[in-house]
Amino acid sequence: MWRFGIWTAPGLLSAVETYFFALSGARPLELWRAFASQLPAWYVWVPATPGLFLLARRFPLSRPVQVRAVSAHVLACLGVGSVFGLVYTLCHVAFGPGMEGPSPAFARLLLRFSLGWLPMVAMAYAAVLGVAHALSSRRREREQERQAARLAVELAGARLQALQTQLHPHFLFNTLNAIVVLVRERETDAAARMLVLLSDILRRLLQQGATQEVPLRDEVSLLSRYLEIQRLRFEDRLRVVWDVDEAVMDAQVPHLVLQPLVENAIRHGVSMRTAAGALSIRARGQGDRLSLVVEDDGPGLPAAFSLERGAGIGLSNTRERLARLYGAEGRLELTARVEGTGTVARVELPLRKLASTTGREATNE
Repeated sequence: MWRFGIWTAPGLLSAVETYFFALSGARPLELWRAFASQLPAWYVWVPATPGLFLLARRFPLSRPVQVRAVSAHVLACLGVGSVFGLVYTLCHVAFGPGMEGPSPAFARLLLRFSLGWLPMVAMAYAAVLGVAHALSSRRREREQERQAARLAVELAGARLQALQTQLHPHFLFNTLNAIVVLVRERETDAAARMLVLLSDILRRLLQQGATQEVPLRDEVSLLSRYLEIQRLRFEDRLRVVWDVDEAVMDAQVPHLVLQPLVENAIRHGVSMRTAAGALSIRARGQGDRLSLVVEDDGPGLPAAFSLERGAGIGLSNTRERLARLYGAEGRLELTARVEGTGTVARVELPLRKLASTTGREATNE
């Protein structure tokens, strides 16, 4: 046991000291007698150490100092010291130089050795108490760290859930506004189709629940229904081009990561044109990275646009969700198109694929 190893060390030092001290005197002491007379007393601490650890936990010497705790430790120290003195005296009488057999002065030797070793016993007791308090403090720190980590995870999950919950009504209200416009314009067939598509989208959102990540296949499928609603709204003014690599269809992406980008492209890009507008949606794997791109041919970004200050609810939430889910590995960028007017929204995140496919096919148009 580790306690035997620990308490053997001071016993060996005491034995060596006794041996060399005896060599300088009139009665040299055999080495085995030095060890036999010194080691057993130190082994008194072996069974005492666990009890002292429990006592330190039961009566911690913390501020404010309590008389009850001090008294308990003083009594425990005296108790261990008494047992130590008794064992030491017995061993000294049995194995000390010229002390073979019973000693007539045993009581006097017991008192002398008990009092003489009391300072050393007190220091050893203080060392045990210090180790016990250090271990207890370390245990409390680890528990606090675990609690803090659990709270951080729960807080991050709550914030992500709040961000996702914020997206749902935002998306719903915009779609309902589009349906209201069609009803006012007496486009009843288109409005009815929109309601059917909206009910399908809401059913999917409810099925996902609090899930933060979904396969790209599911995200594309949901987005295709949203875009069908938008095409009913814009009629022939909206053209959608899909370029999604089948190899990344099972990659994990944040739920509703593309819809805010598409909504922003339609609102600030396609809807601002008098002629028909084009919307391009691309997904590509690049090593261990996944790139999602939504590009429009609208008027482009306003001068001095800043994603940090000028983004709406959808883009702001998407940016914050990427940061919370992936840290520095998740990014959202809005830039101008290289050729002509328009805006490019790009999401970069780690490429993580599912172990098995979902078996659901996306609608590519």
